Parts: sequence; structure tokens; C-alpha cells
Amino acid sequence: MNYTILASGSRGNSTVIESNGHTILIDCGISSSELHSKLEKLNINIKQIEAVFITHEHIDHIRSIQNFDFAKIYSSQDTLANLDINNVLLPFQEYEIAGFKITPIPVSHDCNNPVGYVIKDSQETLVYMTDTGYVKEKYFQYITNATHYIFESNHDVKMLLNTSRPYYLKKRIMSMEGHLSNDDAAIILSRVIGDKTKSLRLAHVSEDANTKELAYDTLINVFEECGISYANINIKVADRYQITKGMSDFEDK
Repeated sequence: MNYTILASGSRGNSTVIESNGHTILIDCGISSSELHSKLEKLNINIKQIEAVFITHEHIDHIRSIQNFDFAKIYSSQDTLANLDINNVLLPFQEYEIAGFKITPIPVSHDCNNPVGYVIKDSQETLVYMTDTGYVKEKYFQYITNATHYIFESNHDVKMLLNTSRPYYLKKRIMSMEGHLSNDDAAIILSRVIGDKTKSLRLAHVSEDANTKELAYDTLINVFEECGISYANINIKVADRYQITKGMSDFEDK
């Protein structure tokens, strides 16, 4: 399984996943021109994309949805209520779509039934989980010891509180329906990664309430405090605007 993060952050999110001749997309929250341009850099024609899985309806996740045949779009109940989308996915049910096995996992965000996804091919598993204020412990069983993780590490709490953002927005981000902080993300990941884990991408990093270096360092510090071995895991922080590769080999480390 190969995956490539086209963009990750409050201004746009989209990830391509490829395996065994199949190509799918998680979210399409970048502009049409950016989507086509980045796919072209990967030698992917947009028509090759067999399915698009939407996590939730915020614009930074669906901005270019009109580029796709709605028959290819999948989401949870009511996520895309204003569009004629008939492919509704139920939480915790595994679906076989476009050569992958897909399981939606509920997350906690201020929108209609948001989800993350567990995606499997014949050999590997990828967990995609962003835009959530917390992750229920009872859901850990679905995301434990995956091969790959794309996981939110949105903000550093001190940096967020020191921004010029209005208090209501800071409160929303730190709420149970907001975004995971660096510390929260690191603690959860320390509990779910395992000996099968090959790569990890910290995602949806805030532009003014976090840095890539701080997100990375927080994760490593927590891993070391918990005695978690990470030497064999390819760890990177996804870029907000540029393509971030996510192959499991170490050529991109």
C-alpha cells in the first residue's frame, strides 16, 4: 500500500491511497486546480480515482467534491445531506470497495457524524484519523497495530492560548468536538502502534498554534517516556500545502 498526503491542514485536506492497481481518495478539500496539479505530479489522472471517502462536511475536506461523479463518493449518514449522495457508510461495518476493505470509525467533531477510516488491502492496514477532539478508548481495538497511521496532531495548547484567536475559537479547538493536541495525539499513538507499524504521519498541524518540529518532538518525547520503540517506524509531519509521501520504505525518511 502506498499513500500520499496532497495537503493537510485547516486550508485543505486530501490523501491518495494506492494498492494493487486501485486508487482511492480520502477527502477532497483542496481547490480543483490544486487537486489536478498534484495528481498530475503523481502520474494519476483524476478519472483513475475509483472512490472518494469523505470524513466530514467542512469545506477544507470537500472543496473540490464537484469534480467527482457522486456515485464514487462515500460518507456517513447526513454528512453530505445537501448533496445527492447515496453511498452511506455505517460505523464499524467493513465494506469492500475499489479493491480495499474500508471501516468507518466515529470521531468527535462539530459536524454531522464525522468519521475516520481504517483501510486495508491484502497485506497492510492504514488508519486515517483527523479532526477529532478525542478518541474513545473502546475504539482503540479498531486502530491498534496498523501498518500506517495518518493521525491528527493539531496544536500545542500553550501556543494556541497565546494566539490572537478569539477565546470562543480557542475553546472550540480544545473541546471534545475540536482537535487533538500534540500531547493527546502522542499519548493515543503510544497506546496503539505496534510491531507491524511501518510509518506514521502527524497531520492537520495548525499554522499558528503549532510547528512541525514541536509536533514531532512531542511525539518522540512521549514515546521515549513510555518506552515505545520507534526506530523502525518512518515518522514525519505532513506538510500543510506540499505533497507529503507516505510509503513504508525508508527512501523518504
